[in-house]
Amino acid sequence: MAKKKVLLMGKAHSGKTSMRSIIFANYLARDTMRLSPTLDVEHHHVRFLGDLVLNLWDCGGQDTFYESYFERDRETIFRSVEMLIYVFDIESDTPEKDFDHFAGVLEAIEENSPDARIFVLVHKMDLVAEEERDVIFEDRRRLVEECCGGCGVHNFQCFGTSIWDETLYKAWSEIVTNLIPNIGVLESHLGDFCRICDADEVVLFERATFLVISHAQTSGADRHRPLEAGFAHPAAAAAAEAAAADDGGMAATGGGEGAMSSPPSSVARSPPGIDGAGEQAAA
Repeated sequence: MAKKKVLLMGKAHSGKTSMRSIIFANYLARDTMRLSPTLDVEHHHVRFLGDLVLNLWDCGGQDTFYESYFERDRETIFRSVEMLIYVFDIESDTPEKDFDHFAGVLEAIEENSPDARIFVLVHKMDLVAEEERDVIFEDRRRLVEECCGGCGVHNFQCFGTSIWDETLYKAWSEIVTNLIPNIGVLESHLGDFCRICDADEVVLFERATFLVISHAQTSGADRHRPLEAGFAHPAAAAAAEAAAADDGGMAATGGGEGAMSSPPSSVARSPPGIDGAGEQAAA
């Protein structure tokens, strides 16, 4: 069974634990208000697609904890990391300190896990006026790029996210896909399945979390309606699970005979695969 160490880091109250609870513990966005701040490091084992286990380290963001991460526990925290997910609060009142911590994390990653993939989430974008979001996100992405470059990191991905819309699911879907070792094989099989079904599009999602793993689209399909974004949203994903019935993690739309359409609008979500529990999506 493949285990992947993933660090989830960011300043206190940036929203790390809230997003983890929504994605992996079946929380609704409004329920995250009752969550307490993470103290030190919380470990969670999340099973994906049968034999892939995410060893998720949710690291508390208080200054005292960062001192421990960078000094006493430096090797323990930053060794053998497959992926770093760093969360910035777009409304932080201490942005300079946030970037100092980020730079320290990057340096520790480069020292102990130079091959780790870096993802940055600019979070709580719902608090920014809609007409200003693109400009503000691009400005923050530029600052992230400068900080990464200063630490010798040139490969990273940056997303704007919010727990109140589909952006959180879209970002985590892309992040998790990077951990799947046979993703190329899955994409190839999905493309074959799409053609055999004569469907416009087929979406493969992880059944416990509804994260989109891959999708295939025929050349003649309408590319102005990206279904993968819809399936990433919890409500749409619940409908997709109903359409996929008891036996699958795929939904096909449009196209030929037997394609699924007009699924029920509501269905209860199944418990996610935390600490080994929960059923996995078929691959």
